[in-house]
Amino acid sequence: MRGRAAWLGLAALLLAGCGGAAPSAPPTIAASVRQVHSTQPPYSGTLHLPQMSWSGHSSITSKVNGGVEGWATDQVAVFGARVVQDLANAKNLPASLPESSMTVTYKVARLSAAVVSYSFEVEPYVRGAAHPEQNPAGLTFSLKDGSVYTLAGLFKPGAAYLPVLAKAAGSGLAGFHPAGAHCYLGKGPTASANEFGAWWLTPTGLALAFPAGQYTASYCGPPAIIVPYSQLKSIAATGSPL
Repeated sequence: MRGRAAWLGLAALLLAGCGGAAPSAPPTIAASVRQVHSTQPPYSGTLHLPQMSWSGHSSITSKVNGGVEGWATDQVAVFGARVVQDLANAKNLPASLPESSMTVTYKVARLSAAVVSYSFEVEPYVRGAAHPEQNPAGLTFSLKDGSVYTLAGLFKPGAAYLPVLAKAAGSGLAGFHPAGAHCYLGKGPTASANEFGAWWLTPTGLALAFPAGQYTASYCGPPAIIVPYSQLKSIAATGSPL
């Protein structure tokens, strides 16, 4: 409802300014698949990435899609370097083990007149590991100019937002028990920017995500804690999508 209301409001403004002309259609998001193959070091990857289309807004579209592609390229580079390091340390691995690989999937977490926010799950597997890792990530773009948001940029300059996020995340993690499983490992994040590298926006709040096994048991999957916008309103920057 929040996203629909935003688009209706934008449409009304455009109609008023254009003498009743029809407003441009909202952006659409389609899936694209990027295959990665490397022989040295040996690994493969399948990256499912969002591709935005928006008639009449080619500059913004280019910046958003370019930001996603740049992020994906960085993920592949980091994984390739890790494969080199891990295989150099591994000795006498059975030939039957599968090769190293990575998978990336995404969801459109929020799409409004002002912002698009994606959540990603990155699953790297290095040959010889017991199972793939489950690492969340997020990217959020302004649809006013295509720029990418930083977490700090969502809040007023100088606002003490990190203690607020740490408290909310700690409380949410302590109650993270999907399907009745006991998941919380007894310790939550500190009030450090390094703790909140994975975040995105939802219709109802700011999502803070953590790798499986960091603060909760690996078998529970990566937790994403939603901090309601109402808890962040007083420290949100002017014009922030919070």
